[in-house]
Amino acid sequence: MTSRYRWVVLAAGVVAQASSAAVLQSLPGLAPQLRSEYGLDLTGLGVLLASVTIGLVATLLLWGAAADRFGERLVMTAGLLLVVVALVAVTTTTTVGPLMAWLTLTGAACASVNAASGRAVMGWFPPAERGFAMGVRQTALPVGAGLAAAVLPPLAAARGLDAAFLVMAAAAGVSAVVVAALVREAPQQVVATGARGRSPLRDGRIRRLSAVSALLVVPQFAVVAFVVVYLVDEQAFAIATAALVLAAVQFGGGAGRVVAGRWSDRVGSRLEPLRRIAATTCGLFVVVSVLAAAGTRVVVPLLVVAGIVAISWNGLAFTAVGELAGAGRTGAALGTQNTAVALSAAVTPPLLALVVSASSWAVGYAVAAAAAAAAVLVVGPLLRP
Repeated sequence: MTSRYRWVVLAAGVVAQASSAAVLQSLPGLAPQLRSEYGLDLTGLGVLLASVTIGLVATLLLWGAAADRFGERLVMTAGLLLVVVALVAVTTTTTVGPLMAWLTLTGAACASVNAASGRAVMGWFPPAERGFAMGVRQTALPVGAGLAAAVLPPLAAARGLDAAFLVMAAAAGVSAVVVAALVREAPQQVVATGARGRSPLRDGRIRRLSAVSALLVVPQFAVVAFVVVYLVDEQAFAIATAALVLAAVQFGGGAGRVVAGRWSDRVGSRLEPLRRIAATTCGLFVVVSVLAAAGTRVVVPLLVVAGIVAISWNGLAFTAVGELAGAGRTGAALGTQNTAVALSAAVTPPLLALVVSASSWAVGYAVAAAAAAAAVLVVGPLLRP
């Protein structure tokens, strides 16, 4: 029964994480409508895109600690119900200030799912299957974001932004019911290694992996946050077509996370695949930068490939952090890593927007390549015996 039940937990975690990701990453696909309806310039749009992530940053550690103390089911159910309330409130706004406030609260509520669903998978799956399972779980992020990119922009264009936010609220409500009905605490939190009793914030390995994660967010968000705007403004794509490109990147990145997780199970290491993905991301963005400077349409398929690779690292870092955590602090460790990811995701859109506004898209993509190169250097010491 336990052997079969772990797949039930994984499925429930995927549903919860997908609905959360659809909320957290829906704004880039809605960017043209938001920019038009609220009168935003590119920098203002970047700040708005970061609002949900700001809520994430403020609360991930708290939700992770709460999951260690109260269990995954209670934390995820409560958080998803709060998402419903916040998204319904978004539909009552008419100005940017209240919109950002409710989106920030939405991000804070979505944070409940990030650490708690990962903790559930870590608890129910053994190390030999954990990379694959966590890859599947992490696939929920780009899959949820991809569904949002494919469905929400056309819906917003046809029925208005409120319709898109209400659909997201309904998905979060369904996910809350699924979690409440199906998820229960693992008999014990199984971990591969780690020093017990030490705070994740005091563990140098977890801090280093968190730094690697923060750096790899930059190339990831260089695509997922701005590819629609880039294709519409620079390549004369229709909004719906550009949104489908974003969906393709998200779905491809989800498949990449599963492949990377299985790869790490087979080689018995999360870190070497992580280093190779970071190096490949760097090389791809160097080429994207050169092609963007040339203004050729050849950059579009390569940008899709670069985006897919740039998304595929996440599950490896997440799994490695969980395995380094001591028993009883998995949620806090995952919350620490997710905080670094969320903080980087919050500052990357506005900073990249400033870079692009002051220079060009080619320079923005070069910055993404430099961040991936730095990640290769930071992860290196963790590979030494």
